[in-house]
Formats: sequence, C-alpha cells, structure tokens
Amino acid sequence: MNALISVVIPCFNDGQYLPETISKLKQQTIQPFEIIIVNDGSTDTNTITILDELAKDELIQILHKENGRMSAARNFGVKHAKGNLIAALDADDYFDNRFFEKSIAVMQAEPSTAVVTSYIKLFGEQTGTSKPRGGNAFNFLFSNQCPACAMVRKAVWDQVGGYDETMKLGYEDWEFYIRITNLGFEVNVIPEYLLHYRQTQKSTLKNFTHPNRAAIIEYIVEKHKDWYAACLVKLIDQKQVVYTESRIAYPTIWKMLKNRLLGKYK
Repeated sequence: MNALISVVIPCFNDGQYLPETISKLKQQTIQPFEIIIVNDGSTDTNTITILDELAKDELIQILHKENGRMSAARNFGVKHAKGNLIAALDADDYFDNRFFEKSIAVMQAEPSTAVVTSYIKLFGEQTGTSKPRGGNAFNFLFSNQCPACAMVRKAVWDQVGGYDETMKLGYEDWEFYIRITNLGFEVNVIPEYLLHYRQTQKSTLKNFTHPNRAAIIEYIVEKHKDWYAACLVKLIDQKQVVYTESRIAYPTIWKMLKNRLLGKYK
C-alpha cells in the first residue's frame, strides 16, 4: 500500500492550539504527505495571525472559506487533498506519534477496514478515557462508535460523498460512519490511547449536540429508516444482541422506531 497521508484540520477560532497540533504531527513515525488547515471563517485575529505564520511551512496548505461548521470544513479540505489516506483531526487535538504507523499497518492487513481510530484520552478542562467499539454497521445502530478524528481511505470518503453538510449541531461523524459501514466496510479501533481529545468550554458536543440530541437522532433515523428497520428485524428474528451494553431493551427501541417510521408521531 502506497500510503500518502493528507491531514485535514478544520479551524474556527482555535489558532492558539494549532502550533502544538502541528508539532505533534511532525513527531509521527510516518510523516504526513501534506497538512491542510481549513480556516472555517475564523473571526479571531490571533487565529488569522497564526495561520499566516503556519502558511510559511511548505508542508502546510491553508484554505479559507466562509463558516459552514465542521462537516463543510472537512469536506472542503478533503476535496483539495492529494493523499490516498485522510487523517481527520480537530485543531485542538492530537494523535500519539505512532498512530499513523499503526493505522497504516491495520489498513494493509485488512482491506475491508475503511476507518482506523483508537482509544481516546481526554485532557484539558475534563480528563478521562473512552473506548469506542468501531466494528460493522450493527455497532453504529444506537450510538457512535468512532470519533471524527480518524484515518479514512480517501476512496471510501469520496464514495459516500463525505460528511452531511446539513448536520451542523453534531453527530455528523456518527451518520458518516453509518454510510461507510453500510457499504460493508469496517471501522477498526486500535486498543491503545493514541488520540488525545481536548475538552474546552466551546465544545460542540456540550454546547450544541447534547441540547439537540433528540432532534439530531430523529434526523439520522429518518434519513436511514429503511436500514434501521431492516437491521432491527434481523436482530429480532435471529435473537441476536450485537450491542450488548445498550441501556434500552431492543423491543422498546423497535416499538419507538416502528411508531416513528409509521408516522404515528412527528
């Protein structure tokens, strides 16, 4: 596998974190082919100053666009990427220096793997850990099992059409992985803490996703209602519990989704 890694980093007023993020990228045991930073309409003058300084680095390409939030910024960056692997990364997060090397090894060994991520270590205003499951489509039925920060085959990114740009409140990564796994690809999670995920007051998850969780889930279910129905019928018929830690019983979930799909409530 000829691994050319394009790192795509959306940035909206997060310039203060970029020098550290770039420094960590340059410590990777396998170096990226290019680093693309998408300035998503930043209004912070300090961010603009830092971007101008980073633009002097031949490895880094700075793209400017009007603010469209994360989905649009990631897609915009990928459209300009020349590598065959996309390392999606947020401006304030970073990967362990072995992440690229380990991810490429997984993709070389597993052609059915389209996405590679790892266990997550939280830092900043909140600390802790997270262990996403990854896996096939069934594991993405009821929750997201892969963060946005991950390595993705560009051919697969292009095949599914990238992120849904209408999703501006969060969970766009969950919906993205639903479409990828629906094609028969899998998401591999390296069981090591190789992704460092910064917690700040401006977190999208805290400020936008959690307050709008019900509406976002309704959008995802409506968009993929045929798939949800088919999967749940299969699970019930085969009496299989693929996602064993779901807090809601499958019959209850099925009843809720069935009512939604039949239009019994809006």
